Amino acid sequence: MTAHSNQATQSPERKGSENISQNRTQQLTQDEAKIRSTIYSFSALADQSAFEYLGALFAPEVTLDYTELFGGEVQIVTNQALMQQWAGFLPGFDTTFHELSNMRVSQLEIAAHQKSAQQNSEHQKNAQVNVDFTASHWLGKSYYWSISGEYQFTLANYDGHWVIQSAKLFAKSESGSREVLEKVAPFAAEKLAAKRQRLITIQ
Repeated sequence: MTAHSNQATQSPERKGSENISQNRTQQLTQDEAKIRSTIYSFSALADQSAFEYLGALFAPEVTLDYTELFGGEVQIVTNQALMQQWAGFLPGFDTTFHELSNMRVSQLEIAAHQKSAQQNSEHQKNAQVNVDFTASHWLGKSYYWSISGEYQFTLANYDGHWVIQSAKLFAKSESGSREVLEKVAPFAAEKLAAKRQRLITIQ
């Protein structure tokens, strides 16, 4: 059978799936790819305690709203202060896993002449991302806590880089015990140092 006849007898179902795949690739713009990469990296880098890289995903000033989960007030912090805060907490767990699903991206155009209050440069685009999540946390064999819900992010484009300006958490369900949250801070520094010893050096 010739190559031509192979192509001619290819099943309609297979051709259809290839067309769908091609269409999806064409519909995903570079901006949307960068936006999605930023949000997926947000969860992965947090789980790996890669705070230097994680901090680069945020704008210089960030608005965080975890009030639905923990109460208190909305926070406005620098990305540096946020990383210091998380570095003193997240590495204390034995394992964390922030699983994301059902990501929805809405890009919003803004006036080109508007300037960022945080950088002396113009940016023309921002975006909103809604994504479902489940964040699971383990410490030893006795402590476990998981929270599920939805994140809502706003992002802005600075010099071609999409960075997170705000994050709001909507809690829907949880399991395990929040008691683990009170146990991890004393272990954070030691565990973070151990993780950094495993890093490789690129020259």
